[in-house]
This record gives sequence, structure tokens and C-alpha cells, in this order.
Amino acid sequence: MKYLSIILVMLILASCKKDPEAVFSGKDGITFYYKSGAEQDSVSYSFKFNKVPKTRDTIWIKMRLVGKLSHQPRKIKVLAGPGSTASLGSHFILPEISLPADSFRVKYPLVLLSNDDLNTKTVRLVLQIADSEDLVVGTKGQADMTTANTVQFKVNFSNRLIKPDYWSYIAYYIGEYSAVRYQFMIDVFGTSDFRPDTKGGVIGYAQWVNIKGKLRNALDAYVSQHGPLLDENGAKVEFPL
Repeated sequence: MKYLSIILVMLILASCKKDPEAVFSGKDGITFYYKSGAEQDSVSYSFKFNKVPKTRDTIWIKMRLVGKLSHQPRKIKVLAGPGSTASLGSHFILPEISLPADSFRVKYPLVLLSNDDLNTKTVRLVLQIADSEDLVVGTKGQADMTTANTVQFKVNFSNRLIKPDYWSYIAYYIGEYSAVRYQFMIDVFGTSDFRPDTKGGVIGYAQWVNIKGKLRNALDAYVSQHGPLLDENGAKVEFPL
């Protein structure tokens, strides 16, 4: 009896070590997914961020299987869902893709198009997973301790400067968002990417202290030559002490 109990415990422990994606029964499905806390189910994009002008660009969105592996590739169906203001063919292209054989994961290659009307507006695309002949819409929600599944993924994009999705997490260091403030930061540092390490970037606390100091010095130099820097709403741009 003692040895039987030991065997049962070992079997239970072994089952707990399996990939949680492999523990499934029912129809095989597919979802988008993201890292909880560090990522979100949406992203902002601007063609203005590119140092070399582009008329189209591809962003890669993570997807994964909710079900069992297959030795055959399986078709994935993605549509523009309710809430979308972007137009298929004018603002974006939805390529047809498949989940490769023997794979749990794939990245969806969403193609964004730089249309002239994006010079004056921002549009939204709500990507929506639909049932295909091979994979149904997967189950959304927290999948494990670090990741979550979603059946929709939102993309806001424009040819203008657009507020980064992570701005609220850096506002303490640099102030509330304005296009003028953001453009000044880009001009000073030569980059548009200020994503913090807590949201999937590489900029940590110590670096933010240095960034804030450099921005204040650059603004002082600007003001001494040109006077106050005013944003698009007429407010004076300043960086916190």
C-alpha cells in the first residue's frame, strides 16, 4: 500500500509538469495572447516613427493553440471585428495564415498601409478571431500565472504622432502626453521608443532619472533661444523635477 501511494504521488507530480496548453479536451482552438502585466491586448503604431519613410509595415501579433498538437498545418481565420474604423485594403491587409504542423504558437503578420487620410486622423482595427475549418475561437482569459488569452487584439495607427499605449506608466517622469512634448523627446534622443521595462521595454528606473535630467537641460536650452515651448493646446511644456 505504501509503494502504491508513492507511485500515485509521482504520477500526479509528473502530470503537473506538462505544458498547460497540452491539457485540453474538446475542439482545438486558437487565440491571441500576451504577457500579463508587461503587455496588453492593444498596441499603437505611427508611420511617423520610421526614420526611413514607409508606405506599409508589418506588425507581428502572438497567437497560440488552445488544444492538441497536430502533424498537419491548420488554417487560422482573422477578421476585422466590431469597433474597427480602419478600412480593409485602404488601411490594412489581413493575410491568410496557418498554424504550422506540430506547433503551439505562431505570429500573425498584420500588414498596415499608410493612406493619405491617416495624415489627419487615427484609425482603429479590432482583430477578431473567427472559426476556420480547422480551428475554432479559443477560450479567452488568464491562461497561467504569466500570460492571458484574448480573441480580440486592437491596433490604433496613424501617419501622425500617436500617444504610445504605455504613456501612463512614464507620465510620472515626463508629464502628461502631448504631441509637442513627445516630438521634443524624439528630437532630443533620436528615437520614439520610450517603453519602460515594466511594460516589455528596456528602460529602467535609473535610466528614467537620466532621461528626465537630459530633457530638462534640453528644454532650458530651447527656452533660452526661442522662449517657452507650447504644445498643441497652448500649454507650456515642462518636465517634472
